Amino acid sequence: MKLPPRLPAYKLVALSIKEFIESNGLKKGDALPAEAAFAQQLGISRPSLREGVKALQSVGILESRHGEGVFVADFSFDPIVDNLPYSLLADDAQLLHLLEVRTALEVGMIPKIVHTIPAQDIVKLRQLASRMYELALKDFSFESEDREFHATLFGCLNNPFLNRLVDLFWQVFHRMSDSLPKSDSSSRRQTALEHIAIVEKLESGDGASLQQAHERHFEEIHKRIMKLRDRPGVVVPVARRVAADRTRKRTAKAEV
Repeated sequence: MKLPPRLPAYKLVALSIKEFIESNGLKKGDALPAEAAFAQQLGISRPSLREGVKALQSVGILESRHGEGVFVADFSFDPIVDNLPYSLLADDAQLLHLLEVRTALEVGMIPKIVHTIPAQDIVKLRQLASRMYELALKDFSFESEDREFHATLFGCLNNPFLNRLVDLFWQVFHRMSDSLPKSDSSSRRQTALEHIAIVEKLESGDGASLQQAHERHFEEIHKRIMKLRDRPGVVVPVARRVAADRTRKRTAKAEV
């Protein structure tokens, strides 16, 4: 009988640390024991403990604070955002599946928004959509306005997990934008007009029409993904962009 492959030492240590966190009921912000005492408690060397901690930091379970120690991290989708694009390189089928999930999530929550969103949020959405159209007319991009638009639209539901998912999808597709066929100025104007249409349907209180308007908003992304099929053999430069993002994050942390 073939034995299962042995886990690398750092993974075994990471499992021991996770078991410690769970068995002791540690929550976000709680500190792990001091390194020397913790290594002794787990029966491992301090270098091995550091490797296990690094592994859990890379997936967002732990965070290290200079001069303070190692703590249980708050939940974050950042590790998914950092690593997901690698599995989507030049794969239009997976991108379409991801877009389908994003569409279903956002469109499915629309009925709740109609009866929940406050007037000041609608005013803000109108301002953002108008700003997007102004930028599109000048042939400028409007990534920050688009991101804030989606965050504001769903923020009224007071669901932090939903907010993180919405932003996760936005970040993934934003990072994949360099991989997709470029949108032209007319497409950007159309996208801006679609955001204006979403606001208009929201102002009217027509939930069904709002759902349709929001779903149409994703058609441009769908078209760009489909164009990938006309570009066989193209190597998508997402890995370079993700690596650059990671470098900027490390630099920013070092400067803090």
